[in-house]
Amino acid sequence: MLRLGKLECSGGFLLAAALLFYMDPGDLIPLAALAAGFHELGHWTAVRLMGGEVRVLRLTVTGGNMELDHRRTLTYGGELAAILAGPGVNLLLALLCARLGGEREALYALSGLSLALGWFNLLPIYPLDGGRALLLILSAFTTPGRARQAVWGCSVILVALLLAAGMSLLWRGGRNLTLPGMALWLLCGLTRREEGRTPVKK
Repeated sequence: MLRLGKLECSGGFLLAAALLFYMDPGDLIPLAALAAGFHELGHWTAVRLMGGEVRVLRLTVTGGNMELDHRRTLTYGGELAAILAGPGVNLLLALLCARLGGEREALYALSGLSLALGWFNLLPIYPLDGGRALLLILSAFTTPGRARQAVWGCSVILVALLLAAGMSLLWRGGRNLTLPGMALWLLCGLTRREEGRTPVKK
């Protein structure tokens, strides 16, 4: 695990990043990294505004995870705001880049990537931001155990549908592995079940 201040990067993350940069034919990876950076900045800013403190930002092959300082915990409302701030910043960035784009192709590409990242993270699938937000909302109406079961069931159903859709497209002659790849990535995330309250995650 490589650590620089409050940032930790796993070996799997570094290997995956290097592979993506090598395979990137159109210089989209730096723009995608910029969109992801704004996403995490949105989380971090909201955490600080809500009175929390980020102890470490951990980047792994399955995504990013902000571990908060347990001495400065957030309320459920504050945690919900911090979770939704990441996708919210992406959607605002997409709108801004689209308006300022003009003939600058890079801004339009950044707009599209930010829009895709924002909406993707709002899917009600754990451990995406949408799944974590749903977990907190349900926890206000039922026990944490039942809320986790409901979110788990919703996540499994949606991941299965995404995987089925991706495999169906491949069966019909498609060559794009993005959808089944994303479904498998989400399936890996579902195997990492966490106890207790949900930390802010990308």
